[in-house]
Amino acid sequence: MPTSSRQTKATDGVESASQRQTQQRHCGQLPPGRARLAIMVLLSLFVLDLGRDLYLQVIQQHALRQQGRMRYLRPMVRRAPRGEILAANGYPLAVSTTATTIWANPRVVSRHRSLWPRLARALHLPLQSLEERLRRGGEAFAYLLRQAPPSVGRAVQRLHIPGIHLAGSSHTYYPLGPVTTPFLGLVNLAHRGATGLELAYNGWLSPRATVDQAFVDGHGQILRFLGKHQRATPGRSLQLSIRPQMQYWTYIALEDSLHRFHAIDGSAVILNVHTGHILAMVSVPSCNPNRLSACTNPADLVDNAVHQAFEPGSVMKPFVVAAALASHSVAPSARFNVFHPLVVDGYRITDDVLHHVLSIKKILKYSSCIGASKIALRTPRKTIYDLYRAVGFGRLPPLGLPGETAGILPHWQHWSQARHATIALGYGVSVTTLQLADAYAAIANGGDYVRPELLKAEHPWRRRVMPRWVADTLRLWLQSVTRPNGTGILAAIPGYRVAGKTGTADMANGHGGFHHHTTNATFVGFAPGDHPRLVMAVSLRGSHIQWNFGGIEAAPVFRVAMSHALREMDIPPACHSGGDIYIRVPSGLTWALLAQRYGLDTAALQRLNDLPDTAQLDAGELLKVPVPQNQRTLCRVQTPLIRRAQAEIWSEGGGS
Repeated sequence: MPTSSRQTKATDGVESASQRQTQQRHCGQLPPGRARLAIMVLLSLFVLDLGRDLYLQVIQQHALRQQGRMRYLRPMVRRAPRGEILAANGYPLAVSTTATTIWANPRVVSRHRSLWPRLARALHLPLQSLEERLRRGGEAFAYLLRQAPPSVGRAVQRLHIPGIHLAGSSHTYYPLGPVTTPFLGLVNLAHRGATGLELAYNGWLSPRATVDQAFVDGHGQILRFLGKHQRATPGRSLQLSIRPQMQYWTYIALEDSLHRFHAIDGSAVILNVHTGHILAMVSVPSCNPNRLSACTNPADLVDNAVHQAFEPGSVMKPFVVAAALASHSVAPSARFNVFHPLVVDGYRITDDVLHHVLSIKKILKYSSCIGASKIALRTPRKTIYDLYRAVGFGRLPPLGLPGETAGILPHWQHWSQARHATIALGYGVSVTTLQLADAYAAIANGGDYVRPELLKAEHPWRRRVMPRWVADTLRLWLQSVTRPNGTGILAAIPGYRVAGKTGTADMANGHGGFHHHTTNATFVGFAPGDHPRLVMAVSLRGSHIQWNFGGIEAAPVFRVAMSHALREMDIPPACHSGGDIYIRVPSGLTWALLAQRYGLDTAALQRLNDLPDTAQLDAGELLKVPVPQNQRTLCRVQTPLIRRAQAEIWSEGGGS
């Protein structure tokens, strides 16, 4: 090979090696523009990351912390029991008990439909009702049962159904059930007072819950609490003047008469004559608050004793008599001719039973409307109005209960002549049962109005409303009402002197007239009649059965409830130490022999029976005679008479 050829090849080889080295250098190095772009991208990513960190750490710090707390920091509510309501003797009338609230996550529970029948049985619900509650709730929450007994909660918990949750809650239990429902009221599902006394004193009875913040894990278990623990404050107890036994017997007697005479509603109140403390306050109809969904009728929750005002009828007559005596418009010895109807402004006032000339005592005993109207017309309007107001009519009661009413008492300047005459008969004025009991207490205690009180700790507040001699005279006259031939004979209590007054008023029809077969029947009385300790008012509204008078519907309620009340107060019968009773005259007995038997002369026996002459005695006639000393068995002599009269009345139209 020639030399030049070898040189040429060598040169080519050197050039090729140099080119390869140059290519290798270019492959390991980016172009200048591309490097700058890469640096800019990296710097941008770093700035963005730094900016996001700053955004999260500074700007979004509060929101993120809140989100964290929502996931891991939970408020833990600590609840305390609601305050108890106690009777005068400490017996609980309303007590807070533990309960369970059961709720579900419908989205989770819907995956386990096969377990629904078992869940419904544990909840004591129909399956259809369970399905409806799940459907009615939200997507993730639905109440199944609230304030359920703990036993129901334990039964549901044993099923281990996913999506079913339990929470502790409270429930109020009422030991006397329907006996106290309208008066005490109820609490709602949030355990706050909804009606009655529970609502009126909700601020006093309600507990104060506390909220602690706690960290929880993903399973809801508490890891630790933040801050200091605070104990929840229980509600304060409330002690009333109510006596449970009196409340119970009053309810039983009142409910029996309500059903017997088909009345719409009724109420009764027992007061301590000297302190004004309410010992029983009963209203019917009622319901049992301890049964789920039992109190659905609003009428069962109305406390008629303070909420329902009505025209009371003849129970108002003693106050017109008191106004007339105190103002000297009539004398205590005055007598009135009541044989003919009294026409006032075209209205005829008549009596159910005809009489001729009656004393004021007999006007009250026989409940003469003619006689009472004549007394009213002799008494200035303002005098009657002022006494009505003084004893509490037309005034709002001071108890602060929901639905209390002052009734209606028109101002005396607006009274027509007819209103002047009929307001003595209980028409043109409306009152409540509590007002009646409170007003009669003023007669019973010697002329002092005593403000009614519901709390045991309250002290009596009183003011003079009528002269003592007027109250004492009325107290004596009203005892005749519960004796034979008086309209209130069915209120008589064997062994005790009872004073009182019956009232019957036709119910207004709302069109300017009256329902002549539907009445308000009332009786108000106090015992013992000579030294009163207790006063009781009974009213039944809207009865339409035959014999629906106050002396027949309401008076027996008074006798039953007051008999138990006198025994509970340890007030003994008075007849064993002397007094008067009624006997049926045996055949062939003369006035002289009868007087001799009881150590009297004929004139004294005549005066005892308030008879103008001593006509021949008829066998079977009722006569008043003195009770011999130390003969307690004679206390029972009135019992057959009262029970036989009541049985005859009820069997002839007083209901089943």
